Amino acid sequence: MTMKAAAFVVVFLLGAQDDPLKGELPRLKATEPKDAAATFRLKPGYRIELVAAEPLVASPVDMAFDEEGRLWIAEMIDYPFGDREGNPPQGRIVVLEDKDGDGRYDTRRVVADHLRWPTGLACWDGGVFVISVPDLLYVKDGRRDVVATGFGAQNVQGLANNPKWGLDHWFTASAGTNGGRLRRKDGSEFTVNGRDFRFRPTGEIEPVSGGGQFGSSFDDFGRRFVCSNSVQARHVVLDDAFLVRNPYYAVKAVTASIAQDGDAGPVFRSSPDEPWRVVRTRLRVTGQVRGLVEGGGRPSGYFTSATGITYWRGNLYVGEVAGNLVHRKSLAPSGSTFRADRMDKESEFLASSDIWFRPVNFAQGPDGGLYVCDMYRECIEHPESLPESIKKHLELTSGKDRGRIWRIVPEDAPKLTASRIRTMEESVAALARAEAWSRETGARLLFQGQDKAAVPLIEKLLAHERPETRVAALCALDGLGVRRGEALLADPVPAVREHAVRLSAPEALFDFIEGDPRVRLALVVRLADSKDPRAAAAIAKFKEGADAWLKAAIAVASGEKSAETVRKPSTAPATPVPGTSGDRKKAVEAYRDVLEKKGDAKAGHAVYQKACVGCHRAGPEGSDVGPAFVTVKQRSAEEILVAILDPNREVNPQYVSTRILTTDGSVVDGIVAAETATTVTLKREKGETETILKVKIEKMVRSAFSLMPEGLEKAIDLQQMADLIAFIRESP
Repeated sequence: MTMKAAAFVVVFLLGAQDDPLKGELPRLKATEPKDAAATFRLKPGYRIELVAAEPLVASPVDMAFDEEGRLWIAEMIDYPFGDREGNPPQGRIVVLEDKDGDGRYDTRRVVADHLRWPTGLACWDGGVFVISVPDLLYVKDGRRDVVATGFGAQNVQGLANNPKWGLDHWFTASAGTNGGRLRRKDGSEFTVNGRDFRFRPTGEIEPVSGGGQFGSSFDDFGRRFVCSNSVQARHVVLDDAFLVRNPYYAVKAVTASIAQDGDAGPVFRSSPDEPWRVVRTRLRVTGQVRGLVEGGGRPSGYFTSATGITYWRGNLYVGEVAGNLVHRKSLAPSGSTFRADRMDKESEFLASSDIWFRPVNFAQGPDGGLYVCDMYRECIEHPESLPESIKKHLELTSGKDRGRIWRIVPEDAPKLTASRIRTMEESVAALARAEAWSRETGARLLFQGQDKAAVPLIEKLLAHERPETRVAALCALDGLGVRRGEALLADPVPAVREHAVRLSAPEALFDFIEGDPRVRLALVVRLADSKDPRAAAAIAKFKEGADAWLKAAIAVASGEKSAETVRKPSTAPATPVPGTSGDRKKAVEAYRDVLEKKGDAKAGHAVYQKACVGCHRAGPEGSDVGPAFVTVKQRSAEEILVAILDPNREVNPQYVSTRILTTDGSVVDGIVAAETATTVTLKREKGETETILKVKIEKMVRSAFSLMPEGLEKAIDLQQMADLIAFIRESP
């Protein structure tokens, strides 16, 4: 062996000793587009084909087909980093077209670029509405108009997303887990913490019930579904617009978790576990790094990243991006809501052996196919959930220039062909088609055009054999200012009667007899609009045999006060008045020697338990009042020191204190955890919560200050501060 070779071996061995994980964390190769289809395992009766791939598309996270059959795509190139990490906005909105008609897109046009984390789009009048935090934008022909602003951006996986056109002539979207305080063009504001929102092209925007993370979908009859991480499917049952009618009644929930295998239900991947996931699980199980040990110590096999929930051909489809698969569930009525059952025994509808396959979202196409948005990334994990010892071996932006769009159709379906809807007559005819895209697009164009000449043509469709068409026609008429609900009150299909009730005059419903639970729920909601005593009597009739959801609706409609008293807020001590900026600067300077000290993370854990555990989470310990340590561990020691001693210098809006003064004189301080039309829930130290009826709120003030108190230096000496900082920087 030469001296040079021997030296290389020594350096290599020393490197391996210094970093024992290096050999366990190899980089994973991508599969090129031409070979990718061979990695799939798809259920019999369907076929999957590639319709677009890099360089035509990169990092796609949402898509929509316009009336010309063109495919609009939101490209989230900048995931997972943002301005804070020195990563400028790189997102784009692009339009793809199939010019040669071979069933694959071949041209690309960039409509908007330099967008910050674009997460959703919806077509309107030749352009698109785009969610790009903190804004809701309208983009068309070089225009970029701000419709509303104020969406939270603190977590890249909790952004607002997925606007969808509904039968009610609104775009409804998920506000994500970041929430926010939205400001309209006229300056008025509303919050979406734990709620979602809807908007109209005419400028109206308002909160709606919801609370999912990434994904929002309507079925053929306008029922809405969302999902969130381990929660595969939730049905939105009770809406804000109804709850606000009774400010004295606090409902326990507005959405139902409908997956029968429960949260974190099983999944069956055909790809191997990522090496980093195997290593991280082992390190957590053995206690070498802190963090939640999931699945009984298994690195995979259960839902952790449910995204893009979509209704297609009678079933729900959910992407599990961490498992490289698409899961499907059947839907069956269950009282006022539904039950969703796994359809594929110990397998999945679609699974890939390629770890890079990331099915983040879906869309229904003009051809009736299910289109899969494959973000195609080597790693899609949140950076802050990865220990530094693992993360340094990964490239978290690997694949940002790649992406694929897949088309899934029945085996005997023809190839993709252009589908266009251009005239009023074509829009009406689209309501009668089997494809959901046709009915949705036709309805949107009719609402956009407001051509009353369409009314007699649409009315003929009220007798159509397809119930989805009867509902689409009924709602399209409503969008043109014509209500025909009474015409379908006797329809044989309950889902049609739901909309007939919604679009009928309350007076037509006083003596209406109905046995279906969801139609009964719709009746209660509609009858609540009437002040006639007969409406109250009709509502009371539905109490017998009512499930929990219908009982809650009856209570709201009947003006009841909460049967279960909301806990009265205790009189909380006033939040200490923050010191002057000079005081805090002096405190930071007095502790600057900490930056030269070597901290002991183990000793820092004891400091955390003494001073921080009541408000901050470190792995499985603590409470989610303030930010979890994993979200700040990447900051420098100096930045962490400043955040501890001068907490009001730079406050994340998610963690500012809110003070509520109640009508009985009580004062409650905390962080807003959830909000409905009638209640506000505050998080306080040690994870305690207070739920307060809005009608009992005299004043609610959102402070400019953090809930975290100043003066922590009085309880922590220099060495303890160094130890605490070391603990934070090693936190899982």
